[in-house]
Amino acid sequence: MAESRFERYFAELEEAERGVALKIRDAVRDAVGDNPRISETTKWNYPAWVHEGKNGNMCSIMGANGYVRLQFFRGAELPEAETRLEGTGKGMRHLKVWCDREFPTGKIRELVSDAVVLHGSGE
Repeated sequence: MAESRFERYFAELEEAERGVALKIRDAVRDAVGDNPRISETTKWNYPAWVHEGKNGNMCSIMGANGYVRLQFFRGAELPEAETRLEGTGKGMRHLKVWCDREFPTGKIRELVSDAVVLHGSGE
């Protein structure tokens, strides 16, 4: 079976960023669980999770130099976004996960769980 675009993204990252991105992917998958309304896809060439409801784009992963961003499309609407996430745009916020720092598994799971609730409540 051919590798999906979603999985190919991780394979194409530099080694340090790949390790972090795969940990983020796994933490997002754990937080999403078996929710049938959320699917993995590729948006704008990046791995993303999409809720089937209105404003479905939930979050995505984007590798950078020395860190990986976990982006939340409606991040500004998440609880305590101003202290938990970076960004100043109308809606998008992100968490930078640095390759040389402790991995924030709990924080990622909490943010994704909050995003799942946010996306599921606005329908």
